[in-house]
Amino acid sequence: MTKRGTIVRMIWAGVFLLLPMMVQAQTFKASHLQKAYEKLHLNEKSSQDLTIRKSPDGTIEHIGIPLFSSEMRALLPSPIYDYLEFALLDHKYHINENALQQQKIRFRNGGWDDLEKITPADNCTIDNRDDKWYIVRWNRDAQELLSVAIPIDYELLANSSRREMEQSFSRDLKHFKPASTQESSSSHSLIVSSPQETLSEILLSSDHAAVKATLNLELLYAGFHKESVNVSLPQWMEFCRSEGCSPYYIYEGSKGNQASAMLLMYNRQEGYAHLLHLHASISHLESKTQNYTGKVYMFIPTTNVSDLFAKASGPSSPKKYE
Repeated sequence: MTKRGTIVRMIWAGVFLLLPMMVQAQTFKASHLQKAYEKLHLNEKSSQDLTIRKSPDGTIEHIGIPLFSSEMRALLPSPIYDYLEFALLDHKYHINENALQQQKIRFRNGGWDDLEKITPADNCTIDNRDDKWYIVRWNRDAQELLSVAIPIDYELLANSSRREMEQSFSRDLKHFKPASTQESSSSHSLIVSSPQETLSEILLSSDHAAVKATLNLELLYAGFHKESVNVSLPQWMEFCRSEGCSPYYIYEGSKGNQASAMLLMYNRQEGYAHLLHLHASISHLESKTQNYTGKVYMFIPTTNVSDLFAKASGPSSPKKYE
């Protein structure tokens, strides 16, 4: 064989070795989805009896046995959809070795065998009971087929652990692209009447593009791990809202030139809140490009805290962003 032929063979051999590396690996939003994907060999066979949802970047966000119509999902967003569809998949194919999560589901009428018979065409209602339980009912021809109670527990509803959810929160926050990154055309001026009102106007502004505040945050994980993250105010607010959180503002007070406030990012549907403690320089509050420092406590359970987010009308009540 000629020297040229040897070189050509070496080049082709290198190409074939690199081909598997060039194929982009499938990514997953959470570990339980990867378990299901691999155990059911979904990369090798058809999944016509399953529903698989991917994000725009190709990450698998949900795998389950379909129970709810696309119209219901669009009109009434709820964490129940993904949770119950995966729970049924888990029960049928034993995805997770630990079945303790399934024991938290309370069937009021019917059982797992009845749930397998449900189709997205059956009428379904979901009721929230005091932010502690979801009651899900299916009816067909005016007759109740099945009724199930599910506790509002964010780890349960996400089929995940707090640790994994904290890691996902940090990763997704840093990669999130806010819609309000373009220059604002409005003439936004801050009214520096008091630190309390000024901070409220900045943090809860509907025109974040005009107030380009940067948040220098310290994410506090369960288990005392910490991580420093720098994000824009629009990035923080819009990401939390995309996750289903509503912000509540509470002014804590001032000391010297420092003002302190809290933003409670409350997810009522999943029963948790992110608590953001913020500190700002009072003398620089009128600046539209001020940097704020803060600490974030992620995924605080709220279902056992009575009236924490009550809709009171008193002056000391948390101020909610509408």
